[in-house]
Amino acid sequence: MMSGLFDQLITGLANPVILFGHFTYFLLIVSMLMRRMVWLRSFAVASGVAKIVYRAFFVFDPVSVLWETVFVLVNIGQLLLIWYYERHHRFTDDQRHFVDSMPASVERRALKRLLGFATVREVPADAVLVREGEVVKDLLYVATGVARIESGGRIIAVCGPGDYLGEMSFLSGEPATATVVASKPMRVLAFDQQRLHAAVASDAAIHRAMEAGLNRNLVGKLVRANTARVAPLSA
Repeated sequence: MMSGLFDQLITGLANPVILFGHFTYFLLIVSMLMRRMVWLRSFAVASGVAKIVYRAFFVFDPVSVLWETVFVLVNIGQLLLIWYYERHHRFTDDQRHFVDSMPASVERRALKRLLGFATVREVPADAVLVREGEVVKDLLYVATGVARIESGGRIIAVCGPGDYLGEMSFLSGEPATATVVASKPMRVLAFDQQRLHAAVASDAAIHRAMEAGLNRNLVGKLVRANTARVAPLSA
């Protein structure tokens, strides 16, 4: 029986009409593989249009044509919304740096709402941003400049553009475990921790955006830390 079904499948692939039917589902699968929402919606529309043609002219099925039309219109509507937000929700240079640091899967609308909780700060060289043992009021994102992380009177790490400062305190609610000092003038995005915690708790999109951003930053810091532990071979 299975052999017969396999033979029918192979024979069917030689039929252009059946092959076109398979193509409509191929486009749908491709849409599910897309990480950027605009491409996901675009391939979904292409799949829907192909299915409408297939069901209207080759394998007549008016019910499928109706619902595939609805499917296409919904996705076109979502693409128009994406275009609207892309056009009207502009970012400053500092905000753009933050947006570009996020995974491509994070929605732009969520980032715009998230950045509504941030203020840009100019930080002079040698200024203390976070002090060991004290409560951290703000989660900081470094847009420009470099900061050194100190503990016990020694430098244990260096952070630069794209890094978060005070993230462990933000996640745990505990006082800072190290002191952070600006090594040179910096620009940072400061997120008030209380407001940000409330937003994360009430807005699932903001929660996903923050989780993605902090996870990516943590991976980057771990990679740098592991690289720093590997001493070069002597000649």
